[in-house]
Amino acid sequence: MSKEKRIKEEKDWDKYWTKKKSASQGIYRVIASFYRQFIIKRSLNQFINYEFKKDDLLLHAGSGSGQVDQDVAKKFDITALDISGEALKIYKTVNGQDSKVLKASIFEIPVKDESFDGIYNLGVHEHFSGSENTQIFAQFRRILKPNGKIVLFWPPKYGLSVMFLNSLHFLLNDILRRKIRLHPDEVSLISSKKQVENLLKDCGFKLTRFYFGPKDIFTYCVVVAKKSTKK
Repeated sequence: MSKEKRIKEEKDWDKYWTKKKSASQGIYRVIASFYRQFIIKRSLNQFINYEFKKDDLLLHAGSGSGQVDQDVAKKFDITALDISGEALKIYKTVNGQDSKVLKASIFEIPVKDESFDGIYNLGVHEHFSGSENTQIFAQFRRILKPNGKIVLFWPPKYGLSVMFLNSLHFLLNDILRRKIRLHPDEVSLISSKKQVENLLKDCGFKLTRFYFGPKDIFTYCVVVAKKSTKK
């Protein structure tokens, strides 16, 4: 990703976290907040507690507001990374002013090699192209300790929320002509387990778990992978 594109990305995400341009977007954010706190957070807790041990060093790479971190932050040593300073302000409000935050691009994570036991995020990778995700996974691999893991909540094309939002955008824009986007474009939705497995293998990871089901009401594919000893 070019420097110009990253600057634009930072501005776009700051705008996303600070402004409600319409009543439709305001309603969407209320619903999304409820969904994160009462459905997604519970699913995240289960997977993080299963894959990692107490006090492990974890990076939430693309943390956003951090509403889902309130429980796991009590058990693990979490650093929240986001390109948006506005998102990190909200993160500290939600999780406490002593929370560890790092304002940086996911493409250039300013930490030493082999710094973390694990990396996780929710709803991040669908916003980047295949080549961009390859760059991101190279960073993840660099900063993970040997046998470190990634836990990614990545929406598929067949996810319930994706189908709902596509239908809602069709209603708002194609029928009502409102020209409204409720969230940034999703250019890399998961199409199959094999697709993800091959991508991770090419980037030096081994897929160890792939889940899609009722725990989060069929919203995300949960992708768990371990850093390979060889790439």
